[in-house]
Amino acid sequence: MRRPRLPSLLAAFVVLAAVGAAACGVPNDESANKLPTKDVPFGLLDQEAGSNNPNDSGQEEALVYFAKNGRLVASSRRLKPPVSARSLVNSLSRGPTQVEIAAGLRSALPDDAVRRVSISSGTARVDLARPFTELSSSDQIIALGQLVYTLTGQPGVGLVRFTLLDQPTEVPRADGSLTPGRVSRDDYAAIAPDG
Repeated sequence: MRRPRLPSLLAAFVVLAAVGAAACGVPNDESANKLPTKDVPFGLLDQEAGSNNPNDSGQEEALVYFAKNGRLVASSRRLKPPVSARSLVNSLSRGPTQVEIAAGLRSALPDDAVRRVSISSGTARVDLARPFTELSSSDQIIALGQLVYTLTGQPGVGLVRFTLLDQPTEVPRADGSLTPGRVSRDDYAAIAPDG
């Protein structure tokens, strides 16, 4: 039996490699395929979402925080500039999109839980309304965490002071302890986003 010559083996290898590469390539479809909604990344189906370039739509990207399995999750929103504390809270109050809800995100913050919000000297001031007091203690912690993470995500803001109906109030930290003072992300580290 005669052995094949080296050029024949090399030619066979080249042919097999070309066939293998062609089989792994991008299919040549004549039409577009619809991707199931659940497979689309967060924000791409949002009516407020778009390009990351704020000049494309006259909007700026900002992060708001929702909850999933007891932890905060960041979600991108496109807001009209300049992004204000009120526009952030309004976007947060609207809650997660249908896509985000389908992915398990929720908001503990009732849409009418914040009466007023402002920022001064690096501190966001949030006046809570009566619907906030009707939340369970665990939902109060999640809602406060949502507000703290959303507001302190803005440049120059590191603390949040809460009042209730314009009166000083104690708020729970993530560990359940109450504080009458200002809070930061450190106070909600136990429910901070993963990663």
